[in-house]
Amino acid sequence: MRIVSFNEMYTNSLSRLFLHSLLLIFAWVAMTLTSCVSSSSEDNYASSDCAITAVTMGTLKRTVHSTTTDGRDTTYSVSVAGSAFPMYIDQLRLEIYNPDSLPQYTNVKKVVLSSVTSDGTVFYRTASGIDTLLTSTDSIDFTQPRLFTCLSSDGTQSKTYKVSINVHQTYSENFTWTTEADDPTTFAGVTAQKAFILNNSLFVFAIKDGTPTMLTASTGSPSQWTATPIIDLAAMSPEDIVLFNGSFFCADGGNLMTSEDGTQWSIVNCQLSINKILAAGRETIYALSGNDIYCSTDATSWTHDTCESGMPAIPEDNRPSVWSPMTFNDNFSYILIGGTSNDTPCIWRKVVDVNDNDTEPWSLFPQGENGINMYPALPQSAMVAYDSKILYAGLEGDTISNFYLSSDGGRNWLEQTTVGNHPANLEAQSFSMVADDDNFVWLICAPSGKVLRGRLNRLGYADNQKIYLKGVRSNE
Repeated sequence: MRIVSFNEMYTNSLSRLFLHSLLLIFAWVAMTLTSCVSSSSEDNYASSDCAITAVTMGTLKRTVHSTTTDGRDTTYSVSVAGSAFPMYIDQLRLEIYNPDSLPQYTNVKKVVLSSVTSDGTVFYRTASGIDTLLTSTDSIDFTQPRLFTCLSSDGTQSKTYKVSINVHQTYSENFTWTTEADDPTTFAGVTAQKAFILNNSLFVFAIKDGTPTMLTASTGSPSQWTATPIIDLAAMSPEDIVLFNGSFFCADGGNLMTSEDGTQWSIVNCQLSINKILAAGRETIYALSGNDIYCSTDATSWTHDTCESGMPAIPEDNRPSVWSPMTFNDNFSYILIGGTSNDTPCIWRKVVDVNDNDTEPWSLFPQGENGINMYPALPQSAMVAYDSKILYAGLEGDTISNFYLSSDGGRNWLEQTTVGNHPANLEAQSFSMVADDDNFVWLICAPSGKVLRGRLNRLGYADNQKIYLKGVRSNE
């Protein structure tokens, strides 16, 4: 049983008495106004309608944490336009809130509501429990939800809303990482690897103790790995494997091989000798045969693909690839292949139009001007499409590098040095990286067997329900 103190009873009684008094005053005003209006008048000065129909926050202050050039932590204040974060009104649940939360460290202890529109008069309950008439200059503490009451103009109806102002508890542009596994036994002796996610399972193709091996785990139980030797691929190179149309493909001794589970492989009768698999897109798979590039939509019938004249050959080793849709039109996508030519970092790119069947040839994509922000071309590197950008990492000695980000389809690569963008000092002699449909990035390290999962915070924010029903009464 909850014991109510005398002070609490007193405060609650005052609030109820205050609200009851207001209702009586409004009723008296309504009767007075009505008595002054002739029976022939169609005007109605008093109404039983009551609802808050719009709320807008004013300008707020946010504390930004930063680091000075000499490495010291510092803070400074910036303004946040509250009007950029609409307040939604749920007239059924009588709740008012901002579905798009304010940035981390926004101060909501002193919030001025720049605009409140209502059918009736609005009061709010202070932290001390007193109902107070709302004015345009009131500074309200929203560190906890506040109760707002709207009284109809005739004093006969009222609605009380719970008003909340949501603030993100994490910085939206940082990653949050968790260690999902630590399995040095399974990953001991792994010298090369490439990861995929298919049907809620992690597939890591690896060279373990010199033997082609399939390492698998469920994304729901990533600490429980199974290692299976791949006996059908004598000369497997992990970077040569792609996932296309729900199956794995690999070149082995000139043969095109395919598998549904990663362990049992069979030869594809394609009448083409294939050196390497280069990349796979949404509709097409690409391979090297001799010095030429071929493409196929079914991995059986292959067509010679075109390249710009004078384009250097795509390297056969250390060449991560990625497919990404273009944001401006779903019919367009592009393939990137990274590598080096004459010891110079290079990016090869092909733009694909699914409605016009590969209208552009492969080209050597220009890099950052004056050699700035060029493709890093690190050893054992990996690319993934992420957040409408391309995310890249490789090895720097025995440590996974910082992430590099390309926001312009592979032309410029910006190193992400901000704390929170990447796990610090993550050691590995080989690693793989893959992104899933829930916007998580997986990093798999050998020989430690550490498996990390991270996500850009804003990509994990919930899309809150938005309901706005003006005029729906709480008892209907």
